[in-house]
Amino acid sequence: MPPNSINFKTPMFRILSDKQIEELHCATIEVLEKTGVAFESKEAIELLSGAGADVTNRNRVKIPGHLVEQALRTAPKTIMLYTREGEPAFVLDGVAGAHFGSTPNPREYLDPWTGSRRKTYVSDMVDQSRLIDALPNIEFCWNATTNLTLPIVDGGDFSGRVSLLQYLRNASKPVFCENVDVPSLKDMIKLCAIISGGEERLRKKPFFGSSSEPVSPLIQGKEAVEKSLLCAEKGIPNIIYGMPMAGATAPATFAGALVIANAEILSHLVAVQLKKPGAPVIVGAIPSIMDMKTTIFSYGAPELTLMVGALTELLHSYKLPVFGTAGCTDAENVGIQATAETLYQIMVTVMTGADLVHDVAVAYHATVGSPELIVLVDELIGMVKVLLGGIKVNKETLALDMIERLGPRSSFLTEKHTAENFRKFWVPSLFDRSFIKTPEAVNAESKLTQKTLHLMMTHKPKPLADDVLKELDKVEARYLKKLGLKDYPQKGAA
Repeated sequence: MPPNSINFKTPMFRILSDKQIEELHCATIEVLEKTGVAFESKEAIELLSGAGADVTNRNRVKIPGHLVEQALRTAPKTIMLYTREGEPAFVLDGVAGAHFGSTPNPREYLDPWTGSRRKTYVSDMVDQSRLIDALPNIEFCWNATTNLTLPIVDGGDFSGRVSLLQYLRNASKPVFCENVDVPSLKDMIKLCAIISGGEERLRKKPFFGSSSEPVSPLIQGKEAVEKSLLCAEKGIPNIIYGMPMAGATAPATFAGALVIANAEILSHLVAVQLKKPGAPVIVGAIPSIMDMKTTIFSYGAPELTLMVGALTELLHSYKLPVFGTAGCTDAENVGIQATAETLYQIMVTVMTGADLVHDVAVAYHATVGSPELIVLVDELIGMVKVLLGGIKVNKETLALDMIERLGPRSSFLTEKHTAENFRKFWVPSLFDRSFIKTPEAVNAESKLTQKTLHLMMTHKPKPLADDVLKELDKVEARYLKKLGLKDYPQKGAA
């Protein structure tokens, strides 16, 4: 088991009973068979029609339950991810534990130097990539789209490609990317193949994955499905996730929202597995509520975490790797609200067992990113790992011989047993446990800023080979030319 994973053998808790899981599954099949799902991809409709789905109404495809069962049989139950260098990073199998990822390119950036919110620049993305690479409990990158201060080219956004290039230069951990369209995905695969030494090596040791997003309620858009079909063809791990909004794009009940989410996931999965049985897929959703006062899609709502946890249990009943969400907040700044919401999400998410957990340190309804919040959540994940590590009970840990030897009124401080075990205690890097306060004492908030800036300025990722760097330089030159730039926009430039 990789050193950063969490052991789920003890303790655990359940949100759904087995009966509730069965009822949600049966309700999902009923929706797929009777209501159907709107597919906009001609290739997907042809695949589904050829397999026996009802496509007589072009606006809706009705999928029989046996096609769902077939897809669940062929979808891989385990996916291994690697580092940029081809070393094993972690496994997604429903058992090994939760793996958290953050985004280096938020729409807006909470600057740790000034404390102010502003646009995100390419240089910020470089800093956050190094931060992700440095933190032990942040194990992968979630590369978002349309988030950098760059020109729009040919009516489309180029920032996803630029973001991935900068991340690959500055971090080794696996990366999953949103993509605006199929051409963007193709470019990203080519870029990662430069690192791997070819697409076949990338397929065998994937450190890159994509994502596709159904549109609630029950719409499989053309670009989303075609991205998934391309990933299936190339053997690239792909995340399928929707964002049903209870009270707006899904029923205003937890069960109804979960059925919408599951129907979107399974209908998409069927198309992918028909394209290529055994194609690696990670499934999940971000179901939340519409806040009826503000109409926002709430990222800090406890209902989001409850539904993500319940959906994790449902999807794990299919033995599929699950995509989760935790460590995010509706707060605009790092403070009491952000700490409470992120910690609550981490606790519930890891105890329900999601495999790949994204959106760490996404704030203000998924519009703001904060380097300091990434560092704080990294610390909170470390705290939660203490709980999920459980308690080993054996001859060594019971220490009965030592207790008998020392007896009452003794001290265990100088014992060899203590020296061998105390380093297993969790040690905070931000939280204050001091008893005697000195003028030099620093509070947790100041420590957080200091640690964040220190890591951003000093962390050095593993270097890439010179020939790889030269190829990346050529790609970057093409990107800049396409954008009509000599260099990326800089902070403070007019």
